[in-house]
Amino acid sequence: MELLAEHGYHGTGLKKILDTVNVPKGSFYNYFASKEIFVSEIIKTYNLSGIKRLDAYIETSAEDPVTMIRRIHEAIILELDAKGMKGCLMGNLAAEIGNTSHPCQLEMKTALQAWEDRFAILIKNAQEQDLIRTDIEASELADLFWCTWQGGMLKMKIDGNTDYLKKIVPIMLDTLLKPVAKGKITPI
Repeated sequence: MELLAEHGYHGTGLKKILDTVNVPKGSFYNYFASKEIFVSEIIKTYNLSGIKRLDAYIETSAEDPVTMIRRIHEAIILELDAKGMKGCLMGNLAAEIGNTSHPCQLEMKTALQAWEDRFAILIKNAQEQDLIRTDIEASELADLFWCTWQGGMLKMKIDGNTDYLKKIVPIMLDTLLKPVAKGKITPI
């Protein structure tokens, strides 16, 4: 995971992977048909680890859903700062290989959907508490939120800092997703 996060799919050769984990090439091919299949399994493992942490936080938090969304992103930003802003493995791979690898694309879609589903539930709960606008479906807001976040991750890599990420969550939650007053349009 570290090699792929730092060097990307094309910059991480199979030999480097095998040398790092001290596994012979023949043994690798007993478990994986190709590097592509191996990377799809890495994406799955990476996602499951993140989802497990996310679920544990959501289950134990007594905070309102909007505060939970803020805290989740604050924690991600702290982790990005600590790791030198290498970005999210899945986001990095999506930007690099996108839909050119069917097995990797399927795992990335599954991963993104898992995160969006959880955020749609948080947003729906926030809508029920009148903390987030209700004129747009929770699933659509979750999709918008994650697309905006992923764009922010790309900007972070260009800028070399997390300043923009620190701005977009409050803009999303305090302005764009803020409840719409009856009969009024929320100013942007």
